[in-house]
Formats: sequence, C-alpha cells, structure tokens
Amino acid sequence: MLIPSGVEMARYLFIVSKTRPDLADYLVRHFSDEQDVLVTLDRRQGERRRRWADLEDERRQGHRRWRPENDESLVSVGAFMVPLDAPEPVA
Repeated sequence: MLIPSGVEMARYLFIVSKTRPDLADYLVRHFSDEQDVLVTLDRRQGERRRRWADLEDERRQGHRRWRPENDESLVSVGAFMVPLDAPEPVA
C-alpha cells in the first residue's frame, strides 16, 4: 500500500467480503471521519497455490499473514478487521 508523503497511514484495515458491498459501503460511511481506518473489498481470486500433493518440496509453511479465522469471519460476519501496527504472526 503506497501512502503519499505527509499522509498518515491507516492503523486499522477492514477487509469485507466481495459478496457484501453493502457492508463495505456502510463501513466506509461509518468511518469516513476516521483517518486511521481503511475499508477494502477482499480481492482474492481463489487459491493461488498448487494442490497439497505438489507441495512436498515447498519450503514455506503457509501464508505469513493470513489466518483461517479470517475466512470464517468473511463468511459468517462479512468482514474482519486487521490492526496494521500489530506485529506479524510468527509462522
């Protein structure tokens, strides 16, 4: 995410399910006066990784930032919030 110089970066990111543009619109309106909140739609296009059978030699141990509970929240609630100034989880 590129932030122009002199503009403070958002501290909280709401990722909203692409099936819930109404919720995204609501959150944008609700947080319109909050400079430290950014709302965006989930942009993932599906699983980019190969099948598990093809991953025997894969060195990575899963995505560094994505957690399964994020997907659960997207389905059940329609969105989830990520604090951007929190340390990254250790894989």
